[in-house]
Amino acid sequence: MKILIVEDNPVNYRLLQKILEEYGDCEVAVNGKEGLIAYEKSCADNDPIDLIFLDIKMPEMNGHELLALIRKDEERRGVAKGDQVKVVIESIVSSQESIFKGFDAGALFYFVKPYGTTELESLVKELGLVKKAERQ
Repeated sequence: MKILIVEDNPVNYRLLQKILEEYGDCEVAVNGKEGLIAYEKSCADNDPIDLIFLDIKMPEMNGHELLALIRKDEERRGVAKGDQVKVVIESIVSSQESIFKGFDAGALFYFVKPYGTTELESLVKELGLVKKAERQ
């Protein structure tokens, strides 16, 4: 499993990375533009990203903008809805408008910060992720 963490706060992306690296190979992008570059490279290399943890408030390009560009690209490439990259938004922004915008763009979950390891591990279970060691 290939996981992209798009998050500008080092404390947050390190927490995500620590937990998620047991489930797949993690890459970190510290803003939306870097996230887009990582996404596009994975597509070009025919090694698609399976899961994105996406912050909303970031420099360069926010998470809503990035998610919209990813979904447009998937539509252009003819990716079926069930085969799209899975996206979890994790953000301090908790307004209904932001939450609905995330779900309308195709996010599976909208996780409001701050959250802890327990909440993150519950989410991982809900996503059905399997630890690397258990796949063998």
